[in-house]
Amino acid sequence: MMTTIEEFNKWLERPEGLHLEFKEAKAEWSDKHAIEDYCAALSNEGGGKLIFGVRNNGDVVGTNAFSGTYNKLSNDLMVKIGIRIDVEELKHPDGRVLIFHVSNHYIGKPIKHKGIYWMRAGESLTAMDEKTLSNKLNEANPDFSCQIVKDLGVSDLEETALENFKRLWAKKAQREDYLSFTNDKMLRAIGLLSDSGLNYASLILFGKKSKIDQFLACSEIIFEWRQDPRKTPYDFRINWREPFFKIYDLVWETINVRNLRFPFQEGLFQREVYAFSEKPIREALLNAVTHRDYTLNSQSIFIMASPEEFVIESPGGFPAGITLDNVLFKKAWRNRCIAETFEKAGLVERSGQGMDDIFGNTIREGKGMPDLSEDSFSVKLKIPAQVKDKNFILFLEKVAKEKQFPLSFEEIYELEKIRENKKFGNLKFKNKFLELGIIEQVGRTSGARYILSHKYYVFEGKIGKHTRLTGIPREKEKEFILKHLEKNEKGFMKDFKDIFPELKMMDISNLLQELKATRIIEHVGSSRNGYWKLQK
Repeated sequence: MMTTIEEFNKWLERPEGLHLEFKEAKAEWSDKHAIEDYCAALSNEGGGKLIFGVRNNGDVVGTNAFSGTYNKLSNDLMVKIGIRIDVEELKHPDGRVLIFHVSNHYIGKPIKHKGIYWMRAGESLTAMDEKTLSNKLNEANPDFSCQIVKDLGVSDLEETALENFKRLWAKKAQREDYLSFTNDKMLRAIGLLSDSGLNYASLILFGKKSKIDQFLACSEIIFEWRQDPRKTPYDFRINWREPFFKIYDLVWETINVRNLRFPFQEGLFQREVYAFSEKPIREALLNAVTHRDYTLNSQSIFIMASPEEFVIESPGGFPAGITLDNVLFKKAWRNRCIAETFEKAGLVERSGQGMDDIFGNTIREGKGMPDLSEDSFSVKLKIPAQVKDKNFILFLEKVAKEKQFPLSFEEIYELEKIRENKKFGNLKFKNKFLELGIIEQVGRTSGARYILSHKYYVFEGKIGKHTRLTGIPREKEKEFILKHLEKNEKGFMKDFKDIFPELKMMDISNLLQELKATRIIEHVGSSRNGYWKLQK
């Protein structure tokens, strides 16, 4: 991107506004806000120019900021805020200027830096208020799957795919007469054909390979298998650029043929868990096809599987309004026509993300928590294939049976976070879990935390782990301090930190002060270099 002096001088005649920001920055960047903050704010307000070496009144004074390194800024900004920003150095007659060409954010995807969605407030920056942010997240985003494909006719659709859908549709609706519908009548009935023609949903779900090649080559699914996931070369690879209703069973069969069975004993009975369970795998695939961004025509749905995990990467970030924080509980769709067609076939719920089913099934199999990540270009879901803790789920089944109390997905999800020693996020379940004896509280007031109950660790056969998690009683901690001083005559703070690695320095100091108050020990020397000893 090359800006001429004439073009630049015209910018200087404009007053600063939403799309133009002047910064003097003569020697270096010294603003309290990072460059990323300004670029995010400009992008959130439709894009614009951030220019170094110019005063607010439009006078060019020149800048030495990022001299010799400015060409690295574009990549750095892409990594930090996830949007392309071209950085240009212009040799103006009045001095060197640096121009940041900031593009508009993706529709429904405002830019944030360090957790804050920035916007302009006069000459300053501020965090977006809730209303502005909500409007940005819910910006109108045309449904790609509903758009008409010019020159696509019913004869360009795959008969096998149409018949497969027709059977599923008739079964879901319990309407045998649907089986006798012509293709034209069926497509009109499900909303994929209108007087304007066939839409992209019909191409993705039913189009012949030659037509997908012609109109939407990115509508494909690539599968790779690695016996060792750490290897770069794959052991098997296949790609399907075919109508989805022709290959949806074939994709699962290709994965399932590499499935592994994990048997385990439960009393007199043997149970088994498979590395790849059909429901979450199919759900993950349907979710990717429904919610991917088909306008990213250089990317495809990518599946990588191994004996350790199943990974599926879908082009484009989350749909508008969906984030990592709410994806398990908030419902939305990106391609409505595809979602509705899957719903008519009985494959998905139209409004669902399906992530709650994927997480719920995986946790209930004792495999732990799936990993979900997102950036501006893709959503990646990793589903563990190996059982981590079969006793956890057997214990929950035992509790639910004994108490006659079924556990919801939300409850299972919170208990899995506790099992992994993560923060208890939904406190509304706390009292219920305590009453059922599934969890117990360790500590008091603001320092309280929650762990799985002693009964679980007895069931698991690891009561020592429970002892470690509950911690050493306070009086016992004091005994350790006294025993150390009796044996070594003196004790430095670093010694006590070695004894109690799980305690904060303030907690250790409180223990020492309590012993000092009872005149059992005393401190000798300075607060930094001194030591503790028993009082004589």
